[in-house]
Amino acid sequence: MQFSIGCEYAIHGLLYLAMQRPDEVVLLTDVAKAQNLPVSYLAKVFQLLAKAGLVKSFRGAHGGYMLAQTPDQITLRDVTQAIEGTTPLYSPLSSRRECGLAADCVIKEAFTRAEKSLFSELEKVTLKEMMDQAIRMRSRMKWLQVPVAG
Repeated sequence: MQFSIGCEYAIHGLLYLAMQRPDEVVLLTDVAKAQNLPVSYLAKVFQLLAKAGLVKSFRGAHGGYMLAQTPDQITLRDVTQAIEGTTPLYSPLSSRRECGLAADCVIKEAFTRAEKSLFSELEKVTLKEMMDQAIRMRSRMKWLQVPVAG
């Protein structure tokens, strides 16, 4: 299993917003420029983040984005579900063919346990935790050469 590049863009974009003052509305072009990301793709990613309630979007002359929640409230699970959706990682063949084991499918049970474990681990990692680690590594992360919210 592999998460999409959109998921990575979302995490980087949220980290960028988290590093700004809490009340600051940031232009999407600034986020994209700082991280050398395509604005058009990042716009689609941020639409999904807004729909999931992770960012607020503002239109007009002073438009842009800001976090909708504090960094300690946003988890990697929130981000991955906003971008990747909530479709199960595994869909048994029994849904596509006759199989008498549909209710007791050992394969589905194993994948369901693995999925729960993955989501449980993603739930433990907050944007704040990642932000704190990124700040410690900022000399190696050129796009983080921006003022850090105090």
